Amino acid sequence: MRHAKIVATLGPASDSPEVIKRMIRAGMDVARLNASHGTLDEHVTTVARVRAAAAAERRHIAVLFDLAGAKLRTGPTSDGRPVRVAGRAPVRLRAGVGVGTASVVFVDYPDLLDDVKAGDRVLLADGALELAVEARESDALRCKVIAGGDLGPNKGVAFPDSQITLPAMTTEDEEAIDAGVRAGVDYFGLSFAGSAEHVRQVKNRIGAAGEVIPVIAKIERRQAIDNLDAILAEADGAMVARGDLGVELPLERVPIEQRRIIEACRRHLRPVITATQMLESMVSSPRPTRAEASDVENSIWDLSDALMLSDETAIGDYPVEAVAMMDRLIRAAEEVRSQEPPAMPALEGDNHAYVIASAARRVVESDRNIRAVVCFSQSGMTALLMSKVHPPATVYAISPLESTCRRLSLARGVVPMLAPWVDSSEAMLRTVDQVLLGEADFHLGDECVVVASLPLRVRGVTNFLKLHRL
Repeated sequence: MRHAKIVATLGPASDSPEVIKRMIRAGMDVARLNASHGTLDEHVTTVARVRAAAAAERRHIAVLFDLAGAKLRTGPTSDGRPVRVAGRAPVRLRAGVGVGTASVVFVDYPDLLDDVKAGDRVLLADGALELAVEARESDALRCKVIAGGDLGPNKGVAFPDSQITLPAMTTEDEEAIDAGVRAGVDYFGLSFAGSAEHVRQVKNRIGAAGEVIPVIAKIERRQAIDNLDAILAEADGAMVARGDLGVELPLERVPIEQRRIIEACRRHLRPVITATQMLESMVSSPRPTRAEASDVENSIWDLSDALMLSDETAIGDYPVEAVAMMDRLIRAAEEVRSQEPPAMPALEGDNHAYVIASAARRVVESDRNIRAVVCFSQSGMTALLMSKVHPPATVYAISPLESTCRRLSLARGVVPMLAPWVDSSEAMLRTVDQVLLGEADFHLGDECVVVASLPLRVRGVTNFLKLHRL
């Protein structure tokens, strides 16, 4: 099977029931909804479509609802037309909302004059235009144009040299969380995470809405890089959001930080998604470039748990083909990597669950007759842990909860399977026989490793390992 998972963004090109079904058949494991685009009502409808399509295809498909976050933007322009920002005259940045011109650009950040100083760079339209602050004036920042161009309305603004303070959530994010909880999404994506406190605030809001839903911290700001370990200790996973990260950092640093984030997630035993422009040319072409193919396969060899498609599937001409191509590239990369088992991270402290997971991997490595690791789990934590130690066998996660099965669709190398809960180890082994012989490609006499928490009726830490012959 393919071990790394595929996250695909749904949008105008792909949110119809039939296209969603075709994307699931092509290999989509997680459907991403982007709150930055569309209405909440539209997203709630799309969640229902994903659920119906997954049921029809007999697959567990997770829904990741990506919050818009507090992103700084320029103001509107006259008639919505782009203005030409050129180097002939100074450009002034003003705080607040107003109609921008070629010489005055508004930014919706009240502390602009306090937090940005002379010499700082300003990147507009996600880095397409660059300004340098020359001086603070009474009501504006006077800037010179380093790289000019056309500036449309409501474009993103970044201050890579400045200490900008933004909230974890906006009012729109709070409304999106409430809507996502009601719709039953499986993950929330926290855009522009800057600290562990940002993650806690989002989790508190989810809890106030009556649910416990995992939060994926999107690492896309310099501040997040600086606070990476603290963020990962609080979050349930991370996304290497290379788009905004490439605006905040020099381009040559992005691949370096990508590897560092993936390695940090390995240490913290958190799933990590690598995202942005993976198959960008497939927005308008049926085939990717050779460089994009290399990017995807190198991301697999770096041990990304999942890879994400954005515009390729949301607005592109070939959404199904992009998923199928991603599936093909991942499988090719994993075929090579399978000969080089990754090292297991050394954890500090007393972690019995990790000891069990590590032992399960070593058993599989030492006995080629063992075809699978089977996890029993209500919360999915046992299966997630097994995923992060990368055993050279498929992990089958048996859970009585549909929500757990969906969330495990993000876990690398894990096949979630729904089965009734049992209350004894004997009944558990009978369920292993029934599930693997009935729903997977197994035969009488095949061997597996069974990992669970005992007693089964109580949620606890992973503390049980048994060799089992079907």
